[in-house]
Amino acid sequence: MASSEKITCYCFNKDCANSIYNDATCLSIQVPLEVALSRTLNCIECGTELLSPLLIEIKKDILNLIKDDQHRSVAIIDDDIIFHETVKIILKDNWLNASFYMDPEPVYQALYNNHNKRAEIPNIIFLDLDMPGMDGREFLKLFNNIYSSLVKPVSVYIISNSVDPADQKRAKAYPFVKSFISKPLTRHFLGKINEELSRNTIVIEAKQAPNWQQ
Repeated sequence: MASSEKITCYCFNKDCANSIYNDATCLSIQVPLEVALSRTLNCIECGTELLSPLLIEIKKDILNLIKDDQHRSVAIIDDDIIFHETVKIILKDNWLNASFYMDPEPVYQALYNNHNKRAEIPNIIFLDLDMPGMDGREFLKLFNNIYSSLVKPVSVYIISNSVDPADQKRAKAYPFVKSFISKPLTRHFLGKINEELSRNTIVIEAKQAPNWQQ
């Protein structure tokens, strides 16, 4: 996505004279998409957070991912703190039981130690591939060994800057990897995940994935 792409943000406070609901006095601002995703913008009249139809769509899509789960448990594994902050801002009023990690090792250890405790296992993992120490590729190999022993299924979504087709092919060889999605977040990001979830409602038996190093 080009860094120059801009979106229009509005005030959605019905009591504000500058809001989108007032045709005569409605005010809007145009900002780069990455700014809208990583910062909170407020109306100069009433102080309400400014939003765009795109940001509202993204929020709804993420909530749809976890609406049917009692614990609404999601793990974000990424060494990019900006990505963490982006997700936090998008979901700041709605995300329940979300955990953020700079590397995958503590997530793997927690899954290994608590494989029979439903409340300790996230339903969805967003995983970056390139990280110092244990990276996403190593996590996938280790997770493949314990996946079938977990008391509930876990869906893994690769969120990566990688454009290497080999990375995508190897990641998708794992039965628990539902999709490989390129950064940054766009309107297609969560729509694609929703499509994957709706098509994968049946638990798939784990199988040994090909050696990552091949």
